[in-house]
Amino acid sequence: MKWRAITSALTVCTLGVVALDRVFPPDLSRYRAASLFLLDDEDRLLDGRVSSDGAWRIPTRRADIDPGYVTLLLRTEDHRFADHPGIDPFALARAAYQLAVRWRIVSGGSTLAMQTARLLSPHPHDVAGKISDLVRALQLEARYGRAGMLDIYLTLAPEGGNVEGIRAASLLYFGHEPQHLTLQEAALLVAIPRRPGALRPDRHPDAAIAAAARVLERSGLTWGGDTDPIGRRPVSHDAQALLGHEWSLGRRGIVRTTIDGGLQRTARRIIQSMVPPPRGEFAALVTRRNRTVAIWIGGAGPAGDCPGCSVDMVTARRSPGSTLKPFAYGMAFDQGTLTPGTILRDERMGFSGYTPRNYDRLFHGGTTATVALQQSYNLPAVQVLRLVGPARFVSTLASCGIHLVLPRGTTAPGLPVILGGAAISMLDLASLYGALAEHGMVEPVRVEPGPAGIGRPVMGPRAARQIVAILRGTPPPPGVTDWRSRGIAFKTGTSYGQRDAWAAAATPDWTVVTWAGRPDGTASPGITGRETAAPLMARLLDVLTLADGRIAEAGAPVERLGDLSPALQRLGQDDRPRILAPSPGSSVEGSGDGGRMQPVGLEASGGTPPYRWIVDGSPVVVLPGGMPAWRPDGPGFAHVAVIDANGRSGAANVRVR
Repeated sequence: MKWRAITSALTVCTLGVVALDRVFPPDLSRYRAASLFLLDDEDRLLDGRVSSDGAWRIPTRRADIDPGYVTLLLRTEDHRFADHPGIDPFALARAAYQLAVRWRIVSGGSTLAMQTARLLSPHPHDVAGKISDLVRALQLEARYGRAGMLDIYLTLAPEGGNVEGIRAASLLYFGHEPQHLTLQEAALLVAIPRRPGALRPDRHPDAAIAAAARVLERSGLTWGGDTDPIGRRPVSHDAQALLGHEWSLGRRGIVRTTIDGGLQRTARRIIQSMVPPPRGEFAALVTRRNRTVAIWIGGAGPAGDCPGCSVDMVTARRSPGSTLKPFAYGMAFDQGTLTPGTILRDERMGFSGYTPRNYDRLFHGGTTATVALQQSYNLPAVQVLRLVGPARFVSTLASCGIHLVLPRGTTAPGLPVILGGAAISMLDLASLYGALAEHGMVEPVRVEPGPAGIGRPVMGPRAARQIVAILRGTPPPPGVTDWRSRGIAFKTGTSYGQRDAWAAAATPDWTVVTWAGRPDGTASPGITGRETAAPLMARLLDVLTLADGRIAEAGAPVERLGDLSPALQRLGQDDRPRILAPSPGSSVEGSGDGGRMQPVGLEASGGTPPYRWIVDGSPVVVLPGGMPAWRPDGPGFAHVAVIDANGRSGAANVRVR
């Protein structure tokens, strides 16, 4: 009877504990809110975006970390880690005894599980908070085991400012993943969480190094004479459009790309040195022969004077002007209804009420297919598409993974498709032009390492060779004299109403597509593919062909931004605070699950912290230990302002989607 009562009591207690665990689960929202890091093709940091709560944080597992760091962490913070269930009774008893005898805290009794509990739910360091940590520590280890709990700590460990977790800290401080850390780097990452504010390496490097040296000393190790473990790596926003694209796809953590970091920065400098269309900008996409992306610049215009400049023009679908003409000619060559020497009529004619005209408003009489394509005459191109058939032309492109978007209300493709009467993205246009150097086989463009896609023929090998030979004779862009000798096949295009200017080139090693215009889709009078987009294409090809495709860092050297993320930099010599996230003029995703608006992380640099934030005239409340974030009321425009401790301010206008 006695044992039955004991068993019943234990059963009730167990069920009660399980019920409490289900009713009050750990809040893992911070653990799951990850930032995004883009790495280039040599695993160097290319760009990054903070998490929704404003932190640089990457999901981290023990397998991602150098074993030496883990050993040093456990020796320093919880040397009986493998022997207790989340709380260490011996450490707690020792801490209580020292407090009773000396009337002050001599050593703490916190385990890594207790520290993790506090990281998940920040609270004041009082008795109630300590009790909460004890209970949560037991819960964490019971739920996730020691390995799972340690992964949470490795992801959330405060490493100074808004840098959290070992992977994020290693990338931002040392420029590499934490799988291979030096002894000094490991000691620094162990030391900073003890006093993350006072040991920030960017603000207090001497204190951080001294604390790291003490960590090593307590483990019987020495600093080894190295006085500066903090590597200085250039970290800048070099691929903002690609970053936004990956973010919109739900990508978080570390994303390795095929982007060539040196070429990307060189292309950005070239674009910034050129005069963009009024209230417009340039965009560029460069792919290698294997269809991997080397350069992705979705726009580089000044946000304050360029409506819609937050749009990524690499993925946006716009009218391609005349850039699709070579593929209609190639299909006609394939089906035997046309040859490069066929005479086409360039004269006034109508097609069931459709009366196209040439860009120069002139008619040139009888001309060969070769000359008609090189000179981009419209009337011959419409005749060629009529031979091929608009429906067959569009369906052939679709079978290759190239999907044209017809104007709203259009039920079937018509002849205007060949003159830009359907929208296409730069990604798809690059896939098409890349096929010219690959015997007419279209493969999808890739921006992440991986196997090549399945190729589909847009035209046969013979037709592809004929099109390349014709396009190599296209008149070169203004100021280019040695174009034909370099074997560059290219085509330009200007959309109706001068909204989009295009240039696309194919060489044996590279495909280059450039665009110029206004991202909001309004007209930009005066732009043409030949005069506006082609000069940028020519300059990019100059860089790509130097030294057998190796990077030529033309112009000023890359600005070295220091060893930390942009969130921890002072930008330029102006000491006013500047808003980094959300970036001025950008669009931010506000809608979350169920239509509820999600928080938008706020990040600033420069000036003198702490910062105060104001959105649309209302101050943003920041909880102790939390990161500044603002929850929009709904879609629309918002004015974000930041004020530093000296009263200096910065502001940004953003759009909430």
